[in-house]
Amino acid sequence: MKEFSQKKYIIWTVVAITLILGFVLIKDCISSNKKSLRWENDTEFDQGSNIKNQELSDIQIASLYKLCKVWGYTKYYLPSVIYGELNWDAELFRVMPDILKASTPDEANKVLASWLEAFPVKAKQERAKGESEEDWEKIQKEAGRQILDTTWINDPAFLGKELNVYLNALSELYISDRENSYASFDEIGVVSFENEKMYEASDGDMGMYLLGLFRFWNMYEYYSPNIEITTEDWDTVLLDSIPKVAKAADYRSYVLAIAQAVSKTGDAHITIVDRERLLYYYYGQYFLPCDIKMINGQAVVTQVKRDEEQLMPGDILLQIDGMAVSDRIEEQSMYHALPEPDKIRNQMKHLLLEAEKNQAKVQVLRGEETKTLQVKTLQYQYEYQNPIKNGIFESANIGYIDVSALKTGDLEKLMKDYQNTEGVIVDLRYYPSTVITYLLGEYIVPEQKVFSCVGMPNQAIPGAFWNQKMVVGKGIMKEQMDDIRIFKPYQGKVVILMDEGSQSQSEFAIMALRQAPNAVVVGSPSIGADGNVAMVSLPGNIMFGMSSLGIYTPDGGQTQRCGLRPDVECYPTLEGVRDGRDELIEKAIEVIVK
Repeated sequence: MKEFSQKKYIIWTVVAITLILGFVLIKDCISSNKKSLRWENDTEFDQGSNIKNQELSDIQIASLYKLCKVWGYTKYYLPSVIYGELNWDAELFRVMPDILKASTPDEANKVLASWLEAFPVKAKQERAKGESEEDWEKIQKEAGRQILDTTWINDPAFLGKELNVYLNALSELYISDRENSYASFDEIGVVSFENEKMYEASDGDMGMYLLGLFRFWNMYEYYSPNIEITTEDWDTVLLDSIPKVAKAADYRSYVLAIAQAVSKTGDAHITIVDRERLLYYYYGQYFLPCDIKMINGQAVVTQVKRDEEQLMPGDILLQIDGMAVSDRIEEQSMYHALPEPDKIRNQMKHLLLEAEKNQAKVQVLRGEETKTLQVKTLQYQYEYQNPIKNGIFESANIGYIDVSALKTGDLEKLMKDYQNTEGVIVDLRYYPSTVITYLLGEYIVPEQKVFSCVGMPNQAIPGAFWNQKMVVGKGIMKEQMDDIRIFKPYQGKVVILMDEGSQSQSEFAIMALRQAPNAVVVGSPSIGADGNVAMVSLPGNIMFGMSSLGIYTPDGGQTQRCGLRPDVECYPTLEGVRDGRDELIEKAIEVIVK
């Protein structure tokens, strides 16, 4: 097992944390990095599975559920699959027709047992290439926390004796050499799914559609650190999703069926990009020329494009092109993973601003009056422009840092300028344009402190994760990055701003920077979507991503879905938006000067 060093983590943070890439870029990157695998010579099903969509009986749903679990378990445990010798997608299509014909659970068990006979599990001493008994013992000792419950492989009533014996034999294998596996690992121990094959999916190809569901479900089952906190029981999600995916008659219904399954994760780091951008441009390819925030459950316009004459800050959006905004929220909640039902801004904001044409009929509540406006739309989503620039406030001796506006070298210059200020406001409501966590920590955290535990997947044991403690503070840059610069400690107060828009790298930075002795976090709970994004292809040129690293508090507490809590709660109000005030900035100044 390779040791995961803090230095590697810092590098990884810089280059990989929360990359939400366009579909074409992701596809090109994956294609260019593909290895030559032996199973790629098995091309029988490259053009389709030859299994057409149909209404399923209860026994067929139960049999496919069992097939998904067994196929997924063997995918990540069977040596010949791990070493890239078998095309496990093709094997799925070979066994699926017989599974669909099974008239009883026992028949389905016999079909699966007969199928797996062709892939015998070898004696233990031959199992893992180049790994000794000593290696296995070390792997088991360093297994970390096994968060996945796999006791189902011991249930003879579910699988029958033959399958029990076969899967239990696999469970004793500890193989860390996974370069050619469907779940491989890069040099810093982060799981990658680059070996998954991209397929087209013609209308009504049930086999390909089910492969998409099975691939996603098992990927999340074995390599998500958040499998314990899905919004619905994960086995129930599979059972409910199988008939929806199976009866999908076309690409759109397939994409929406997959999205409904994905939404049950509650993982706001989830990204799905389909070839037609159906989920993104659900209501049209035009956007209202404004930005919004959710205030008391309502979509409130917070800023408009400079030349916009119809919409105004403080307007509450009621309808767009005749559809109520509340109906959009209800509909899109079926297709987007929300940490909590009311945490919709990050996942849905663009959908609440979409329109079909270059002019939209918009109904708003302005004060006590309902108005219907004809609004000229944009071909791109309007981006909020922060009116507050980095620098020292004229009204107070307080520095301000907008992390989204930083370029290389800016932070060092600002901290030099702010040395004699009374306090500094670090605005992490926005996504950082550059990694500030460790650099700013050099100035404001005088002693090294553990601020987080990162849950890393165990290469040899799918479903197991081990924790790596992360440290911030004076000297880290020198120790881990060979940075010999001298960082003059900052003595003033530090106020960190956050809200629901604080996600991933912002949340990670908040966890680190709040370790400063003079730090206070002001705002509202963050969204709870931290870690990296691991991408995988699903049939039909769908790119799917999820968090594959767990981010926990120093004592192992959960941050995903629940988010981080502020020290001082403060929320924007409708009155404040209408008056052009930033109430979180006002509260931060109050905290510093009191």
